[in-house]
Amino acid sequence: MKKHISKLRKYVSKLNWIASGFLAVNGLLFCMMFRCPKKRWEQDRYDCAIVCGCQVGEDGVPSDMLKARVEKAVELWKEKKVQYLIMSGAAVHNEYIEAEAMKRYAIELGVSEEYILEEKQAVSTYHNLVYSTRMMRHCGFKDCVVVTNSWHLRKADHYARQSGMRYVMAASDAPKGQSMKETIRLHIQTNLHMYVNMWKGYY
Repeated sequence: MKKHISKLRKYVSKLNWIASGFLAVNGLLFCMMFRCPKKRWEQDRYDCAIVCGCQVGEDGVPSDMLKARVEKAVELWKEKKVQYLIMSGAAVHNEYIEAEAMKRYAIELGVSEEYILEEKQAVSTYHNLVYSTRMMRHCGFKDCVVVTNSWHLRKADHYARQSGMRYVMAASDAPKGQSMKETIRLHIQTNLHMYVNMWKGYY
């Protein structure tokens, strides 16, 4: 009986080492593929801010996470760090178009409607950046601030880098009442989703 227990322990120990090695290699690969977000500002003012969409409630009101993103973008606009706001997001979770909900909220916060552009096709972070940078080129914009939640920065940064535009990332504040545990969970969940997409070929 003791021999069987000893063999079992050795077997479990080997599995632990293999699992640890696998996680280490994949963690290194992840960091190489998805670099740290570019958060250092290289200029005082950018042509626009791209606000990544997020869930809108069944009443058409932006979720707390989405409100936080819009509030950050409005803050940048009021400080004259950006001239225009591009609200990016289609009707992903329900019938309400995220870009329209974001625009309404930004106007409530004091942004003039003429400085808000709506991108209504995006159904993912990838599309947020693809369609928004396409809109930028059409408008003659050369650089932007990409605004999203802290846990979403690395993912948005990856696609912003692919766009070829000059950009910097800006994190919104965490919604009121969001715990540190929830923030950590969102970081892990988003990073895992990025990694899965990479293996699926969505790189």
